[in-house]
Amino acid sequence: MKQTKQQATSKVVPFTGEFYPDVPEPASAVPNLAAFLVMLAAALVAGLSMGAISTYQSASQVQLREMKAQSQQLEKVKNQVCR
Repeated sequence: MKQTKQQATSKVVPFTGEFYPDVPEPASAVPNLAAFLVMLAAALVAGLSMGAISTYQSASQVQLREMKAQSQQLEKVKNQVCR
């Protein structure tokens, strides 16, 4: 009997002898999940930083910082006058 060599990219189905190409296995979902988690973390950090910036620059916070600076200046003047 004559034997034939099988091709490396095909496999023989038993009993029928038909050739079917090898189907590559699908990529796992883990890299997609990791990329999603990184994007989620980046969006969370960006949102928190934008919130912190907007809070720091709000009118009430600016006014509060100015009042604290004026209070410190007043304390210095008070200490110099009362000596």
